Amino acid sequence: MKARIGVMSEELIRKRMIDVASGKIINTENAPKFWFTSLNAVAQLLCKENTELLILMHREKPNNLTELALMSGRSLSNLSHTIKSLSSKGFVSIERNGRSSRPIALFTDFEIVMGDSLDREAMGDSVAA
Repeated sequence: MKARIGVMSEELIRKRMIDVASGKIINTENAPKFWFTSLNAVAQLLCKENTELLILMHREKPNNLTELALMSGRSLSNLSHTIKSLSSKGFVSIERNGRSSRPIALFTDFEIVMGDSLDREAMGDSVAA
């Protein structure tokens, strides 16, 4: 469960999205699925505590947020906020069952791509013929 993360400016991300939508660039399987405008933004979301939480969720498969709070030693309100942030970016799925919510970690391993390798891979090598 590896998430490939691309880091580049908002302007370049926007240009890439337009190029993909117009068919100028073909998304390869290797292309990043998640985009951030800075390493700082990635680090804030995928800090040590949050990556440990994702691994715990994957390993223990809690049935609800309360169970995860007990397992992780985090308060329910703090945990709920973190899960919402991770979910909004696509790193966690929330399975709803009535009033209960079961968090599911979608990724536990991360690869960050930026700079020249990202430019060649995401922009140049994937150009449609």
